[in-house]
Amino acid sequence: MINTLLSALRFDHRWLSDQFVEESRQLGELEKSKEHHYVPQFYLKRWAVGGLVQPALVDGSLILRPQPPKGVAKSTNFYSLPPVGSAMGTPLRWIETHLSRIEHETAQHLSKLDTHVPGVIDDRELKRDLSVFLALQIARTPNSRELKMCLISGPIAAKREFYRRVMPNVSDAEFQAMVDRTEADPKREALNLMFADVRNVSAGALFRREWVVFDTTGPIISCDDPVVLVAGGNFPRRLSAGVALSSVVFYPLGPNRLLVMFIEPGQARGEYVLDERETQSVNREVVAAAHRMTFERPGDDLATKFEVPPRNYCELDQELIARLDDTAALQLLLKAATPRCRWDGVENPPPWPVPRWYS
Repeated sequence: MINTLLSALRFDHRWLSDQFVEESRQLGELEKSKEHHYVPQFYLKRWAVGGLVQPALVDGSLILRPQPPKGVAKSTNFYSLPPVGSAMGTPLRWIETHLSRIEHETAQHLSKLDTHVPGVIDDRELKRDLSVFLALQIARTPNSRELKMCLISGPIAAKREFYRRVMPNVSDAEFQAMVDRTEADPKREALNLMFADVRNVSAGALFRREWVVFDTTGPIISCDDPVVLVAGGNFPRRLSAGVALSSVVFYPLGPNRLLVMFIEPGQARGEYVLDERETQSVNREVVAAAHRMTFERPGDDLATKFEVPPRNYCELDQELIARLDDTAALQLLLKAATPRCRWDGVENPPPWPVPRWYS
């Protein structure tokens, strides 16, 4: 359904092409792994010391024992599906293969950024590739999966009201045709939406930004939702502005380097090195962005120094929503399917990280 609305914004890239996908499907027939990482192992290894990273649970500020990257940020059969029309048989695991192929090339790009002089990135092909990778990272996390499942499980009446507002010329017959094309298996539809988000929204929005590499004063950490969206500007602290409207999007590249994607050119405003206070504000934002867990080098011991509120969840009450009119049902559906910020409801939230980035 949503694919139809967004198809005009399609971001063309070989990793999103039918040919690349078909190659992944064929190679995926041999895929045996059941433990699927939603944060790539090659990325987590950037924080490894002696082959181990330090995970910590954000809610409860609990430090866990150091572990190898292969043991964290994973879920059993996260991308697997049973064959169409069958509840039995070997799961389809081609998506894990597909992501692994992309990660192999991305690892080389991140290595290139390790030696990039702090400042603006002008390499458009590198940006194109990383835009797809980072958009996939946004879409593949458990938090994103939960939001999509909430949207998929919403009532048809609320979805019809949504289309009346954003596509008023869509007839009831056309809307029903979109409903009929929706996958019956919610997880399969969620995976479809994952790729639709990348192709039609996130990759292009990231690519159009100005990309800047920053060094940091002191170590920075990462998390299980490592592409951090910062609404910034005049947005209330409690809101998420999404990929298209966030003033800043950043991605830790390693313990002392940060990739920042600005919505406007020249927004860095100053040196391409974050001072100690700015570095700590980035770390706090990473902790707040985490779904459940942060990752750092063993011995840095940063994650539990930042107290953040618990993440807010809004589950759909099917009995309640059935009693609402279409407009009220839509409002509840959109609220449940919108990213929840940890600062929602906090009386005195901290300022946006690195204040010089906003004007």
